[in-house]
Amino acid sequence: MRGIAFTYDLSTAVGQTRLYAGDTDPEGLNRTGGNRTRTDEEIAFLLAQNGGDARLAAAEVLESKAAEFASQAVSIRQSTLAHDYRQRAWQLRQSATVLRGAAGSAAFNAPAREAPFSLGDGGTMTGW
Repeated sequence: MRGIAFTYDLSTAVGQTRLYAGDTDPEGLNRTGGNRTRTDEEIAFLLAQNGGDARLAAAEVLESKAAEFASQAVSIRQSTLAHDYRQRAWQLRQSATVLRGAAGSAAFNAPAREAPFSLGDGGTMTGW
């Protein structure tokens, strides 16, 4: 049986996904529930499902963590300390929504090319 892989290298899509999702703690591989760090294999799968887009894969990481917190659906209060798993799930879903929006806007950036018109002195309005 091979070991569980965790890498955090920002030059890779896996590392970029980890950065966007805040999934950067190698010690978290031993946790359970929503705080569990995802394996390289899990992140690679989510990248493949999302066309290699690190932001979209990170959104899915956050959504999977939110689902785990939501499944616990409890609020714990002990004296002055409190932990609300429902609130944590909501925050993770909100973060996923923001990432999806950022990925969507980036996806619509056209590749670099000559502008159809130019502005300023001597500029034209070709293409208008």
